[in-house]
Amino acid sequence: MNCYQCGNRLSEEDFCTSCGADVGVYKKILAMSNYFYNDGLARANVRDLSGAVLSLKQSLRYNKRNTEARNLLGLVYFEMGEAVLAMSEWIISRNLQPSKNIADEYLGVLNSSPTRLDNIDQTLKKYNQALQFCYQDSKDLAIIQLKKVLSINKNLISGYQLLGLLYICTGDYDNAKRTLFKALSVDASNTTTLGYIKEVNDLIREQEEKTGKKVSTLPMETISYQNGNEVIIQPVYQKEKVGFSSIINIVIGLLVGVAICWFLIMPARMAGVTQTNDEKFKEVSEQLAAEQASAQETAKQLEDTRNQLDELQRKYDDITGASGRKTELDYLMTAAVAYVSDPTDSITIMENMDHISEEYLETATESFKALYDQLKTDVGSLAAEEYIENAKLAVKANDYDQAIEEYTKAWLLDKSNSDVLMNLAHCYRQSGDTRKADELYRQVIDTFPDTQNAMDAADYMTEER
Repeated sequence: MNCYQCGNRLSEEDFCTSCGADVGVYKKILAMSNYFYNDGLARANVRDLSGAVLSLKQSLRYNKRNTEARNLLGLVYFEMGEAVLAMSEWIISRNLQPSKNIADEYLGVLNSSPTRLDNIDQTLKKYNQALQFCYQDSKDLAIIQLKKVLSINKNLISGYQLLGLLYICTGDYDNAKRTLFKALSVDASNTTTLGYIKEVNDLIREQEEKTGKKVSTLPMETISYQNGNEVIIQPVYQKEKVGFSSIINIVIGLLVGVAICWFLIMPARMAGVTQTNDEKFKEVSEQLAAEQASAQETAKQLEDTRNQLDELQRKYDDITGASGRKTELDYLMTAAVAYVSDPTDSITIMENMDHISEEYLETATESFKALYDQLKTDVGSLAAEEYIENAKLAVKANDYDQAIEEYTKAWLLDKSNSDVLMNLAHCYRQSGDTRKADELYRQVIDTFPDTQNAMDAADYMTEER
């Protein structure tokens, strides 16, 4: 222990023998720092990681230059899956003690493995994405993201806790308890995890009291014991009781078996008696079916002829204007007038142009096509951006039907934007149409391979999980 003023080694006296500075309080502060360091080390050895963090932080409050406490705090953070916090502590430790510091070895191991650093980066991005899904009330998407996070970082306590909390919100108490028990295997005394487990047990008891049925297949209580440095958490299983109800079930099974045999034998015996009647009935049915088919064919031909006449009359009325309906030329002229009046009013322009079908464009004049293409080129990208903004507002309002309509319009205008197609798939998923969502996820994978959206789409597809 050195003097804080002159740097010379201190003796047992409460003053520095070199400069005479009063070091009594200074020694007590360093002693308290060392005490909390030893307490944190003892807690870490029995996997009380959250308790170790509190003790080590207290140690650093007394002496921020206690590099041993800071390095140990980094190790505890790393074991809890908090790699960024761990690296922060080791970097501070190395700056405080540049030479002969084991923090250099810890940072060297991380920096020597680009894969590990990339995993840390992916973990942070996916965890933040899961939080964003939670804010949007997309619990199923958040659960998928957290599962991916925990497959990369199996010790992330906060990930297990958030996943367990999501399972509680969705009523999946079995998976909630399994997830929280995994968190306890990493940090045996985490009060947040223990609080969640108590909440799950309370909810299960309340539901069982209301329904009178056993809700959870997992045990309500556990037994924990120490094995070396590991805390083992063992569930208590109860044997099922076999009583009079099991005997009744056996008897019922025998009766059902006898009934099945009876109904399999009787049809074979009756087949010989009814065979003649069946053949006669079949002959009469075939004759009747032939007559009905002939009558239906005649009626169908007559109906087709009427439909063709009606279609020709409708087309004639549309061309001459007798039907009173606006023609494609009317819509194009309306869009052109809107463009001349206000080129930025892209929505109005595109709404009029949407009435012009691809079939009509194939037979239209060259001047019509040229004006149509020019308007679409000038306002298409601006309209796509407005549709995207309208879709985002609809998503915030949980109006997924409106969001689907807006994203669909944007996609038809700009089929090079993979984000639009990905968000359209998310909206279908949120609206409950998982089949359509899977089709769009597959389209993202096929149209934009080797992109982040393609990799995410593969994870979101329900048909492959």
